[in-house]
Amino acid sequence: MKPYTYLIKHKPSGKVYYGFRSANTQDPNKDLWNLYFTSSPKVKQLIEETGKESFEVEVRKIFETKEDAVKWETRVLRRCKVLHNDKWINQNIAGYVIPTEESNRKISNFHKGKPKTEEHKEKIRLSNIGKNKGKKPTAEHKLKNSLLHCGKNNIRYGVEVSQETRNRIGQANKGKVPVNKGKPMSEEQKAKIRATIAAKKLVQS
Repeated sequence: MKPYTYLIKHKPSGKVYYGFRSANTQDPNKDLWNLYFTSSPKVKQLIEETGKESFEVEVRKIFETKEDAVKWETRVLRRCKVLHNDKWINQNIAGYVIPTEESNRKISNFHKGKPKTEEHKEKIRLSNIGKNKGKKPTAEHKLKNSLLHCGKNNIRYGVEVSQETRNRIGQANKGKVPVNKGKPMSEEQKAKIRATIAAKKLVQS
């Protein structure tokens, strides 16, 4: 069946969601809200709270290829500036997300232990095409990424590593030559390491 884009509205709150669907095996109008209820955790949460009857749904556009559907969805979401308007339930545009601590926690809990669908994998693949090609991350970018995933923000925080896993890691690294072996660190490198450690301690405190 042909992929399509759709619009749904949560009548009690007035919030709306725009998305696309390509893995349908039924006609779009028979598929939407009968077999498919979006991939959004927030939409599914609202369905649990108020029921699927509390939504207005509409198939907006039908396409020949999923690439065309993704491009159109991205165009609409960017034009509507969904990431900067509270009425939109959408949390990303073609993979670009403005995360919050609460949204990260809810999404993580919702997807924990669930395998990704082929549609989800395809969205991720398409959104990453051409990104950061040939670009090297700056020291500032590396530090931000490090702070974003350190301490309680790390998905492995509090997880106990078994001795078996430690042994496997040790075996995998055996014989590898450290990058700076035999080379003294510059004062700039030392300062960066000290700044990173201090920032991590501040985040964890």
